Amino acid sequence: MKFGHLTNINQVDFSLPPDPPENLTVLRKNKITHDSFQFFFGSARWGEKDLIGKIYPPKTATRDYLHYYSRHFSCIEMNTTHYRIPTKDMVIDWRKKTAAHFKFCPKLPQSISHSKDFGKWTKATEQFVEAVGAFEDQLGMPFMQLPPEFSPQQGRELFDYLKDWPREIPLAVEFRHPDWFAQERLKNRAFTLLEEQGIIAVITDTAGRRDVVHQRLTTPKTLIRFVGNRLHPSDYQRIDNWVQRIKHWKEEGLAEIYFIVHQPEEHLCVDLAIYLVEQINAVCQLTIAPPRTLSLGEQQSLF
Repeated sequence: MKFGHLTNINQVDFSLPPDPPENLTVLRKNKITHDSFQFFFGSARWGEKDLIGKIYPPKTATRDYLHYYSRHFSCIEMNTTHYRIPTKDMVIDWRKKTAAHFKFCPKLPQSISHSKDFGKWTKATEQFVEAVGAFEDQLGMPFMQLPPEFSPQQGRELFDYLKDWPREIPLAVEFRHPDWFAQERLKNRAFTLLEEQGIIAVITDTAGRRDVVHQRLTTPKTLIRFVGNRLHPSDYQRIDNWVQRIKHWKEEGLAEIYFIVHQPEEHLCVDLAIYLVEQINAVCQLTIAPPRTLSLGEQQSLF
């Protein structure tokens, strides 16, 4: 993910902002037992060949990539749906290839998120909702990634659209234009409207845009998109910070979290995901299975 990319990160303050006071109100409405907390982790691509020999067995056929991916990660950010609304048959095929616990987080198509009328004329929302409904209980957190030029001046059209979003389908929204975060009053108003409509505000942790790591929870669920820097030491420090914040949210009533790791090379996502899960298990007293890399002998059999 190139959004917020920096070539020099040595001067970046990667500390997380303070927890907004509104979060406690949101979370305490949902006070849960620790046993019901769900943590899903994944990346954004299952079709990368650099995963062969890392978590895919040697000579894995392309058609089997998703099968093996779902045995190591518990969710996937689906970029393919950003460019094309899938058919129900495609969705059913994806679902059949994956482990039963696996969740899909499809990105809304550009025919919705990048359209002036949010796809109303083409009925894109109806088509998308019908298609992703075929994921059934494996549907995770669909999300709308607004284009970088989408400013608060277009906010009325956005929130009018969100009012009509079918409530049986969960939804998260990622703001990118700096003006959504520049004024505290405007930012709080946007988050409040999302909260009223039961829609998640995506939290994005990337080096060049520290405003988008806003920490505001608008529902008892959240979606975090973490952009790493090739396993720079700061990647691990940032994960440590996130684990502590997640522990706090969990204790206050967070029900569900989707944590999506991005790296320039997909195989690096595996390494960071292993560290993430190990720390989550240790700090939050969970027993989540991390990805399992292939043994040296299995890797050598590639050659």
